[in-house]
Amino acid sequence: MEDKFFTLNEVSAYLKIPKSTLYKLSETGKIPSVKIGKQLRFRKSSLDRWFSEKEANSIIYTPDAPLASQADKDSVPKTKNILVVDDDELVLRAISKLLEVYGYQIELVKSGEEALEKVKNLIFDLIIIDVRMAGIDGIETIERMREFYLSSQKALPQEVVITGYMDTQAEERANKLGIEDYLYKPFALTDFIGTVKKKLGFCSRLN
Repeated sequence: MEDKFFTLNEVSAYLKIPKSTLYKLSETGKIPSVKIGKQLRFRKSSLDRWFSEKEANSIIYTPDAPLASQADKDSVPKTKNILVVDDDELVLRAISKLLEVYGYQIELVKSGEEALEKVKNLIFDLIIIDVRMAGIDGIETIERMREFYLSSQKALPQEVVITGYMDTQAEERANKLGIEDYLYKPFALTDFIGTVKKKLGFCSRLN
């Protein structure tokens, strides 16, 4: 399959950093790039590898992001259950560590297939799921989960999709399903926790 190339403008908009900063990062080798003629280009495969290498350290935490205060912890109901689905062990640990600080109950699985089995036996208020995984991807996993919940007449949990890759097709599939929260890694702690709290605020379960 032919590798895709992205322009300086495209990568700058995606990473939300100035082009001048991105150019310096590429010149110093911190972000891989190539020159086609006089134009700077970024291979999709190189960006994907770069994201994977950076995810463990920067998936959530920003340098000045405060951890949960005691008031934050006290405000979180301890009965809220979250299923996190990602085939990267480092990502699972990073998200789990953060959510546990805020007092949530966490279940971790590494595939869509495992997630489908888990929801058959446990009740969850929120599903946080990665897009790209071995086997069935995150979007298809959500589709199958919804089918299960509807057929079993159980209340649907809230959903948050996370990804570290630029994939317009996956985002379009998520939009068609009405998935409102589609977060690109790395994301700021405040954005991530804010999304989690918002989703759980609207969550309801069968008694």
